[in-house]
Amino acid sequence: MLFKAGGAAAAFSLAVSGAAYAAISAGDDEGHSSSGGSFGLIGGESEAKPTASEAQGSGKIASAEVSTTTVDEPQVHGTVQKESDALPAGQTQVETPGVDGLVRTTYEVTTQDGKEISRTAVAQVVVTQKVDEVVLVGTGAQQAQQDAAAAQQQAQQDAAAAQQQAAQSNEGAAPSAPAPAADPGAGTDPESAKAIARSMMSGYGWSDSEFSCLENLWNRESSWNYQAQNASSGAYGIPQALPGAKMSEVADDWATNPSTQITWGLGYISGRYGTPCSAWAHSESVGWY
Repeated sequence: MLFKAGGAAAAFSLAVSGAAYAAISAGDDEGHSSSGGSFGLIGGESEAKPTASEAQGSGKIASAEVSTTTVDEPQVHGTVQKESDALPAGQTQVETPGVDGLVRTTYEVTTQDGKEISRTAVAQVVVTQKVDEVVLVGTGAQQAQQDAAAAQQQAQQDAAAAQQQAAQSNEGAAPSAPAPAADPGAGTDPESAKAIARSMMSGYGWSDSEFSCLENLWNRESSWNYQAQNASSGAYGIPQALPGAKMSEVADDWATNPSTQITWGLGYISGRYGTPCSAWAHSESVGWY
């Protein structure tokens, strides 16, 4: 389109349906430039394309909005297993309880026409650190039993050696512990065996409260049966000496004489634990003494 204003040439550009026309008015309607050339469509060969903010085909410019939002997100704790030979095989025990963590994240969110088109994390802070659960898994069933038997055998050897040394150093003096009862048949039932043990305890300076611990201990070991034998370990007699032949350090009739067994057992407890109550506490803790 051409416009004339007082015969003066006016140059302008006009946007028409997406294309730009340049016109110079020079006194005629044919569209000639001052140099004599004709003018035409500038960019007429191109097509308009929507930009990132233009709604496709609508002819409208869509507005994009950027905002921030903060979200608390949980971190679920894991579980870690750790082998332990202190527990029987197959048994589990929680060593450290698990705790879920919490992470606070700030996002930059871009929306267009009310719809979220992008989300970018711009800041993150750990509010609560997660703690993995630690579970102990037992591996030491048979090994623990073997170790216990070996420890008991070694303790018995040490006690016997201490008794022998004490006997040699005190030759001719009154023995610190009573000798076995003269009657080999005494103690063949639990009550008479307990009576023998009680009479011997004074030689160690132990009180009646210590006898109560001894009674519990040997109830667990043999029920005060002088013929009790452990089929799996070979432990024998009222004190369950391992092996039973260890009691021959007191007398050769260890297999049939309850007094011999009790004498050896009290000496073992004295040398290993000091008192029957200490031996009983150990048995309560680990199941053997």
